[in-house]
Amino acid sequence: MALVGPNGSGKTTLFQMASGKMKPETGEVIRSKNTQLSLFQQIPEFNPNAKVVDTVLDGNHLYREYSAKRALIEQRFETTESDSPEFEILLHDQNELEEFAHSHDLHGLEAKAKKILSGLGFSTLDFERRTKEFSPGFHHRIGLAIALLNPHNLLLLDEPTNHLDDKTKDWLADFLISQNQAFVLVTHDPEFLNKTVTTIVELNPTGVFEFEGTLEEFFEAKNEIQEKLKVQFEKEESYLKSRLEWVERFRAQATKARQVQSVIKRLDKREKVENPEESFWNQKPDYEFQFVSSSNIILRLENGSFSYPDKNTGEKKQIFSKAELEISAGDKIALVGPNGAGKSTLMRCLLEQHKLDLGSLYYGPKTKLGYFSQTHGEDLDESLNLVQTVQKKYPELSDERARTLLGHFAFPGDGVFKSVKHLSGGEQSRLRLSLLVQQPTNCIFFDEPTNHLDIVIREALKRSLAEYPGSLLIISHDPDFLKGLCNRTFQLSSGVLKNLNCSFDDYLKFHKEDEDEVTQLAAKEKKVEKKESTTASKNRRKKLEKEILEIENKLERLEKNRKDKEELLQDPEFFKNRSFQLEMDTYNEIKKEIANLTSRWEIATIELDEMGGAV
Repeated sequence: MALVGPNGSGKTTLFQMASGKMKPETGEVIRSKNTQLSLFQQIPEFNPNAKVVDTVLDGNHLYREYSAKRALIEQRFETTESDSPEFEILLHDQNELEEFAHSHDLHGLEAKAKKILSGLGFSTLDFERRTKEFSPGFHHRIGLAIALLNPHNLLLLDEPTNHLDDKTKDWLADFLISQNQAFVLVTHDPEFLNKTVTTIVELNPTGVFEFEGTLEEFFEAKNEIQEKLKVQFEKEESYLKSRLEWVERFRAQATKARQVQSVIKRLDKREKVENPEESFWNQKPDYEFQFVSSSNIILRLENGSFSYPDKNTGEKKQIFSKAELEISAGDKIALVGPNGAGKSTLMRCLLEQHKLDLGSLYYGPKTKLGYFSQTHGEDLDESLNLVQTVQKKYPELSDERARTLLGHFAFPGDGVFKSVKHLSGGEQSRLRLSLLVQQPTNCIFFDEPTNHLDIVIREALKRSLAEYPGSLLIISHDPDFLKGLCNRTFQLSSGVLKNLNCSFDDYLKFHKEDEDEVTQLAAKEKKVEKKESTTASKNRRKKLEKEILEIENKLERLEKNRKDKEELLQDPEFFKNRSFQLEMDTYNEIKKEIANLTSRWEIATIELDEMGGAV
């Protein structure tokens, strides 16, 4: 199911109520006792020094509970004598904990976590890297992995496709469809919505509207309802006009007095038909970015190179080298390339936020740059409300003009008096966009501008940028936004910045497949990074197959031994035997060996799958 509605209609609030993070002012939230809910909304705060896979596992509340209890039991083993009565209680507690882990398949959770992370674009080497080494876009993916891994039979996803490339979106769509669990989706990505859901529920001021079908069919149905309401209103207005004219004509005649009073009473009792407001989905807010004239050349990058030290090895990691880029007046450029290629870094270098290692950057004499970044709040004063924020930056704007500007970005009515510190990430994005509209510029850099924007606001932004006389440099995973807007395309991949000499539309026709091939090749290179040759890879595969077979045979023998020991433990007479402690130690060693071998089997199986399976 997809939940749709304009920004500010309450979709995020509804998710918070469903998950118990907020309480409704009236009414109640009713859940069946078996409901297990997992929510993805705002990106959680991660331990910056924790490994990616450990962060995802720790986000699973059952695994976290198991790990905490296991640590306590291990501490108790260190301080409890084996011949004491407490030792028997300890063994019972340990057995119960392992039964809990077995019933929830917690020993297999790491393999599941790695499979999800792989689908979301993380390589095998990335699993062991620290979270602080990744961009906000990949933090989004870590948060998404946590939500997908948490036990659930109802999954709530708020803007899951932000920061995802096409390949990762396809994987997520397939995952949601195949898991055979209920999910509710909030997304402003029409293509993803149509791939994943068959039911659309609209939140609007009068309640909810539920519809079965695609987004396009939903819009058609809404327009049809709108037209019917308009016809009904016009008929009612026509009827009321004719009856009131009759009343006025005969009001003064004594012979018609009773009839006139009767008509007036019937009109007073008649149910009022409201004039239907224009459908939100048909609204077309229009505004203009403030433009100042420029010279012919906005900026020029010559022989640019940039690198930064790897946080693990300290060695320099090359982001791009020998880069050449010239932005002329009126250019509208799409900057494309695989995730992690360094597109945002290149943009910050062009803004002089990062200093180039080599090369030169020149600005035209009249160049005025604007910038919209992926991150939120770094330039906002939390002590102000929205109107105050706009007027602090642009004091010449009246209250009315400030409110009109904010209204273009889904801050209607008294919503403009909301405090900045209470804004969500999406609301902060829209506020920063509204501030950028008023900034006098002749070139604007956009890094993922459509994240958190509903369909109407996104289309309005695209129209406004198409009419903007200045230059644009845009990074976006939203091809529909770039189509028909960008007349030039640059590609950054494997450290090389390439001018494709085409519009974004032509890029989709002639170059997109090439980029996909480059991305796939880069992924394969990461997986075989430690292998010296194809022969070594084949040898590794054979070794893995042999290792997996040996582990499976050992596990089969150990499981049989474990079962025999458990049958022995069920005999009350067993604990009277002097050898019971030796048997208990053997039983615990068997369980430890099974856990260790299972972990090794999972790791070997994942590696073999990534290499293409068995030969």
